[in-house]
Amino acid sequence: MFAHRRVSIFVAAMLTPVLAQAQPAGPVASQSTCPPYEAPTYEQYVENAQRLYANEMEAAKSEGVPMRSALALMPRELLDRDNAVSRAVECTSIVYLSDGLKVKALMWRPQDQVAKPLPLIVYNRGGNREFGRVSTWNGVHRLAAEGFVVLASQYRGVDGGEGQEEFGGADVHDILNLVPVAQSLGFVDMNNVFMLGWSRGGMMTFLAATQGMRVNALAVWGPLLDLVEEGKRRPAMIENVWSELMPDFANRGDALLRERSAMYWPEKIYTPTLLMHGSADWRASPADTLVFAQKLQQAGKTYELVMYANDDHSLSLNKDDSYRRIVLWFRKHMR
Repeated sequence: MFAHRRVSIFVAAMLTPVLAQAQPAGPVASQSTCPPYEAPTYEQYVENAQRLYANEMEAAKSEGVPMRSALALMPRELLDRDNAVSRAVECTSIVYLSDGLKVKALMWRPQDQVAKPLPLIVYNRGGNREFGRVSTWNGVHRLAAEGFVVLASQYRGVDGGEGQEEFGGADVHDILNLVPVAQSLGFVDMNNVFMLGWSRGGMMTFLAATQGMRVNALAVWGPLLDLVEEGKRRPAMIENVWSELMPDFANRGDALLRERSAMYWPEKIYTPTLLMHGSADWRASPADTLVFAQKLQQAGKTYELVMYANDDHSLSLNKDDSYRRIVLWFRKHMR
């Protein structure tokens, strides 16, 4: 199904981006400075990359799903560049209120704050519970060096936060409630708000966009788009994750999966969307992204599709290109 090359498809339906809308300010319970960035040596970087790759191979094997992506290592000079970029970014840990719960989040912005407010990227993490928790220096902080404020919720119940996540249920409010938090900071341009999601965070991005999150543009990579089909391909997700986190799953399982799957309601996606996926992704189906793009096409939506041949769930082989495209996509939809 997938050609051995990167394929980009551009469609412009000329829909008008929806601007961010002011919401009542919500309190920030506390803020604190993150631990400083500790630049890894190249040897440490290689060792960590090899460990993560081995863990991915073991995880895929445990579910009986083939893993076809190769180990990706950046050259030493690119690591040096990334280390320099990370030193130019300021990180803040935030506790904010969402539905009365104290929820954890991280924020990154340029060290040298410019006089004018900066555009906002709301980043929606993948994983579930503590697996996939946003780390202080996890890569998306690099976007702050491009002149953005980046806010990322851990979702309720994670990293010591209150409540219990629902994998696309009430925890979507934790994303929506970042908007009044951003508005209260005083240095965010609320006319230029964007949303970025990875894996499960792609699902959360589409849910938030259809539940009142007013943003100029969306970007997702490796998104979960059809939980019904994904459950057939990876039944461990039903047994170990969704049945444990989604309320009333025993009685409404199939309905809950469809309610969380943008594949079943593409007509609700009014925001220009950048879709990115690696063709060797074993955690989320790249075929679903192709089908979803076709549905957006049929519905006359504005979107861009980028398929990276033989790349993995994290787009490890094309990380630089994916970040470049995200920045260009968001800047294209600036107001």
